[in-house]
Amino acid sequence: MERSQVGDLSATNEALRSALTSQFFEYTPVPRAFDDIKDERDVRNWLRWLCTSLEQAGNDQSYGNPLSLHLHNRVLPRAGACLDVASVSLSFRRVKLSSDSASTTTDRFSQLYPLTWMASTIAPGQDGGSVEETSTILAGNVSWVHTPSCSSCGDAGYQDAGGYLAMTTSSATGTFVHLVDQSQTFDVQPNEDVYHCDQRLLRSGSVTLDAFLSEPFFDPQLGSLTVEFQSYNANYQSLSRVNVFFQFSAAGGLSSHSLRADTIRLDVSHGWIHYFEYAYLILTCLYFFELVYRIGKGFPTYLRNFWCYVNACSIIGSISCFGLWYYYMPRLRDFQIGRQFEQPAEFQSRFETFSLYIVASSFATFTIYLRVLQFLSNTRSRVVLLLKTIMFSAGNMVVYILYIGVIFVGFFTFALTHFAPLSANFTDPWHTFVSTFSLFFGDLSVVNGFQAPLRVPFIWLFMFFFFFLSVQMFNAIINYSYNRVSEDMKAVFQREQYEQQLKRKKKGRSLWQIITSLRKPKPAEEQEDVEAVSAGVNAQTTAVVSDASALDEAVRQKVEEYRGRDTNKSAKDGICTAVAYTVMVACYIWFLYVNMRVEEKSSVRLVVNETVHALEVSSSMALGSVEPPPETWADIHAWPQAISWIQAGLPQLVFNSTSATSMALAVSAAEPVASEGTRCLRSWNCFVTGISANASRNIVRITQKRSKRLLNNGARHDSTPDDERFIGGIDNVTGKEVQQLLVNVSGFSQRIDPESSSNVAEDTNVQFQLALREQELCRSVAADTPGSYKKTGGIVCELDSDPVIFREQMDLMLSSEFFTTASATFVVELVAHNVNRDVLSYIIIKFVQTPAGEVKKDLRVYSLALFGWDVGVDKLEYFIGRLLPGVVYMILVTCFTIMLYREMQTEHTRRAVSLEGAGKGPGFLTTIYTFFVSDIFRPVDALSFLMSFWSFVLFIMWLVKEGELPQKLSADYGSIVDFASELTAQEREYNRISSANLLLIFVRPLRFIREDPRIQKINQTLKEARTDIFWFIVVLGIVLFACTLLSFVSFGPSFIKCADIFTAFIFCFSFIIGEFDFWSLYNANPTMAVLFFFPYLILVYCVFTNIFFAILDRFFVSADPPPIKFKRKLKPIFSKICRCIDWDDDFVMEGDPKAAKKDGPVSRAGRVAFTAKVIHNIRKGLDGEAGGQMSLSKPLREVCDMDDRLLGVVKWGKEEASSLVSEFQNLLAKKQNYKNEDVFIKQVVMKKVDQDEGRTRAEMEEAHRQMRYAAEVHEVMALRDQQTLAKYIWLLEQKIQKKMNDQHALKMEVHHLQEEMDRMRFTKEELRNQATGMGSTEAMPDDETNGLPNSDEEDMDELREGEVVAGALTADDPNAAMDHPMPRENPTTISMLNALNGHKA
Repeated sequence: MERSQVGDLSATNEALRSALTSQFFEYTPVPRAFDDIKDERDVRNWLRWLCTSLEQAGNDQSYGNPLSLHLHNRVLPRAGACLDVASVSLSFRRVKLSSDSASTTTDRFSQLYPLTWMASTIAPGQDGGSVEETSTILAGNVSWVHTPSCSSCGDAGYQDAGGYLAMTTSSATGTFVHLVDQSQTFDVQPNEDVYHCDQRLLRSGSVTLDAFLSEPFFDPQLGSLTVEFQSYNANYQSLSRVNVFFQFSAAGGLSSHSLRADTIRLDVSHGWIHYFEYAYLILTCLYFFELVYRIGKGFPTYLRNFWCYVNACSIIGSISCFGLWYYYMPRLRDFQIGRQFEQPAEFQSRFETFSLYIVASSFATFTIYLRVLQFLSNTRSRVVLLLKTIMFSAGNMVVYILYIGVIFVGFFTFALTHFAPLSANFTDPWHTFVSTFSLFFGDLSVVNGFQAPLRVPFIWLFMFFFFFLSVQMFNAIINYSYNRVSEDMKAVFQREQYEQQLKRKKKGRSLWQIITSLRKPKPAEEQEDVEAVSAGVNAQTTAVVSDASALDEAVRQKVEEYRGRDTNKSAKDGICTAVAYTVMVACYIWFLYVNMRVEEKSSVRLVVNETVHALEVSSSMALGSVEPPPETWADIHAWPQAISWIQAGLPQLVFNSTSATSMALAVSAAEPVASEGTRCLRSWNCFVTGISANASRNIVRITQKRSKRLLNNGARHDSTPDDERFIGGIDNVTGKEVQQLLVNVSGFSQRIDPESSSNVAEDTNVQFQLALREQELCRSVAADTPGSYKKTGGIVCELDSDPVIFREQMDLMLSSEFFTTASATFVVELVAHNVNRDVLSYIIIKFVQTPAGEVKKDLRVYSLALFGWDVGVDKLEYFIGRLLPGVVYMILVTCFTIMLYREMQTEHTRRAVSLEGAGKGPGFLTTIYTFFVSDIFRPVDALSFLMSFWSFVLFIMWLVKEGELPQKLSADYGSIVDFASELTAQEREYNRISSANLLLIFVRPLRFIREDPRIQKINQTLKEARTDIFWFIVVLGIVLFACTLLSFVSFGPSFIKCADIFTAFIFCFSFIIGEFDFWSLYNANPTMAVLFFFPYLILVYCVFTNIFFAILDRFFVSADPPPIKFKRKLKPIFSKICRCIDWDDDFVMEGDPKAAKKDGPVSRAGRVAFTAKVIHNIRKGLDGEAGGQMSLSKPLREVCDMDDRLLGVVKWGKEEASSLVSEFQNLLAKKQNYKNEDVFIKQVVMKKVDQDEGRTRAEMEEAHRQMRYAAEVHEVMALRDQQTLAKYIWLLEQKIQKKMNDQHALKMEVHHLQEEMDRMRFTKEELRNQATGMGSTEAMPDDETNGLPNSDEEDMDELREGEVVAGALTADDPNAAMDHPMPRENPTTISMLNALNGHKA
């Protein structure tokens, strides 16, 4: 930081840019500045303005150094020019014309355009080749020779690309333009009359500026023009190079123009910083050796560690910084002690080295702060969680980016094709890519300002797919990664929690516990009350404490938590408390509204701002005889403009902001509203005046601070060695070093703060006295004494309220060197009063000059509503209306404070009673600490009450001080202004405290609703996520600060938003909310812009924001809250007023408390946890880990009976595992005796490994032998036995089959005999009836029987065939005979047998 001095470089570059771009170079017909340049004519006018400004610099109207821009930036001469001039180099690149119409305009347009450009343009620094015009230009009596490109010459134009080169030399007497002739075609000797002093400038001729601009050098062949010059700032001891580019296109106009300023410091000497550099270099080397050792020890595993590469980049960047700096220092010293500053190539080579140093230092700083995350990850598991989340999601993010990149290319090509003719944001592929990428992140400004047929569909489709869909996809990827890593690290978090419990259990008493144990003894009566209250519970408490002390740690913690549930629970606020608090808040808001009167004060401030910004004053920076246009407040950029505004604008503000007619009517009306001599701003804001020594009335006070003006000695510090000081020049006559030759004075090295009395660069010894008509006008005021702005001292002038005298005083100040080159700050103070609103306004107008010459202006209006104690009796009701709300508010604040104190006393008594039986009582400090820590709303309330009392004291002090206003108004004007300053400062302090108090007051209502189940869900979510959120903020802060330092060092010198650490932090933080500016970074440092912008935007916008959402999503408490019962809530208030309503009815059905809760939708965290568990179990099963089980596996005892043999196997497995663990424990114990781990591994571990390997190999070979014996002997015998058994079984099956066939044949014979017997016993009709299911008594008639189509024989044959078929179907199955009904089961056979035996049927 100290070496680069980014702030000084940024201030110098910004001042040079402001000097060249903010001033008007043309006044008619309309004022035109640098950004308004459109064509070749504007370029010529701008060049004329630049040279004229250098000519006029240093005169009485500029208040600066000669030949300087913005007072202090001395434009240097080039080699060959005299040292007392300013030189500007011009590089013209002209495009060659072609008459070949066939390859350009075709024959159709050859008659209209016989000659055309051979190329679209020639960019500055580009090799023109064959398309560049190189012929000699003849203009009058001078010739201009083309200079060819020469990469090693250093004097061949911009980037040695050649062209038509010219150099302007300007002084107070005029400007000459020298046409450079590096080929020495024309031998023109030096001539001091045209500021050509030596032979280093080779020219073909010289012309005046007007002649050069009027000659045909700016012709249609001009492709580009580069304007170069160098400047020297003696205050900063810096050297700057400015390049202005104008590029013309074949379209016939100026296609682009830009400006770039680069600065290096000349005085880099420092008394003690190199000691820190050496120490850092040594530590970096040690860190390098450590990294090499770790890589060698853990190769190649350590190379997979991300921090290995971060550390390597940090070491490389740090060593590169040292190497580049100590390579840069000798070259810079050579640059200082000679006249090499006259050679642009010398500056370019040194600036390139310095730029490399800036890049290396930015990367080194960035990686150094990233290494803080590495140290935190070694100690904080939550940091590891966040880092692993980023690493885990990186692969999916890259894949998805590549996936959407294909579609992005389609939109990119569409935008390039469709929008390129209509918008500058899509003119080329690079601009189109940046514009579409910005649109990806929600920047719609890139598609504004033009109309296209497909613009709206393109925006809709692009934003839907990328801004909505893709961003949500990023959220899903990050959310899954965070939940997955959280599940993987759950065991780590549980172990840390257990270790913390053990640490708290083993830890002794801390210093805080010793301090808080000191408590004040209670009074005797209080002690007796405590003993009486605790007497009934001492025995139980003692028993509980003694039992709890013997419990397990986890159980004891739950017991203590249960015992302290009442202690940690805050008292519930009732409805009366809520109503009282609402009244208090309403009274406070009412009190602030009627006393602060923000609307009235804002209206006065807006009126003053509008009036000041609308004032127009004549410019003091005229060019020639042309009258410059009037300038407003916004046009003030240079110090002469600020002085001109004080001289001409301040009188207009005081005397002319209200028309003379209106003031005459106000003073001379029948009922005048203003006294004679009153001066008002916009009629009603009248300025307060004070008496002076001559009894006149003063109206304005101006305080000036001056800077030190010392002889320029080429260094900022006196301690700088002589050989490291910038010489600045060598006298051509004497040949001696003259450090004051370029710039005579310096010393203004730091900005002077008008609000501080301890400015290093301020000249506090200046004595200035000025009087008009023997009355004191200006005087020097010492610091810390009244009479100056904020009592900081300076030169103070008080101006009269009479416009004539005011003008005389201003003229006297102008002629008496009140405004000088040493003037650094001006502060204009006025006091105004608005009678309509009774508002007193303190107006401050500041002009501050930086050491680079730029002006920082500021306008502040501080207003306050007066109380008007002097007319209190007449406005009693008004006073009561303003004070009554405050009185009610303070009464309620006092009541709530007493309630808070009583609650704390009750807490202390409760803790004393609960812990008395254990023989220990809480200290009062311990109670205070526990009381406020246990409830977040208690410290908020305490802080709010404290701020309320403090603001009340400030309000009383404000009222007392305002009571002095009538006496102060009769005093001198300086006292009035000081009083107004102090009064408004006190009001601003009261305003700040009240604003903060309002914020705290509106936090308190959350306490009233925290018992609501919905609010409890939110509070529980934030409580559970607080640890992750805290470490997320820490990690984000580290990354953000590292990127802030990188942007500060890389872009700060050329980008104003990164000029200091604070603004760079704001700029980097704005990326998180989607606000970014790529092109500003690209113009400042193109390489670093590309390396920084795109990765950083994706990291903070897509990764970190989604990690925060993932944290809240994971810890979100999902539960269905009960419905709101409005009647029960309103019952305490309206039950006695309105009795016709049943306040107890409840139509919401309560669920069964014993019923199991239904599972709701699975959250993201739940799905990820389930998936992670499945993957973990699968991996355990695949990897074969000991004890690894699949997710669906069961314990062995649930699968089978644990018999003796299985128990033996389990026992054997446990013994083997125990033996293995014991062996490794023995090895671990032996390892402690060895200092060298490698020796231990070789002598002990490898020896045991070899023994185990031999034993295992022998067992394996024995098992292999047994396996072969079993395969050759036992398996053959078993096969033979199985074959014999199979044959035996087959023979038995054959015998059984034969027996079954004989049985079936016998059954068929029996059945046949039974049928024969039935035929002999019954007739055909009876048999037919039996076959159809009818008995003999139900026989059909003969006539019906005779009518059947078949005969009796046919029927019997069919019946027999059916039976045979049925038997044949089952004959193949030997077992089917067993299922056939036995003959005795037939009813007919039973009847027949009964008849044969003599029984009745």
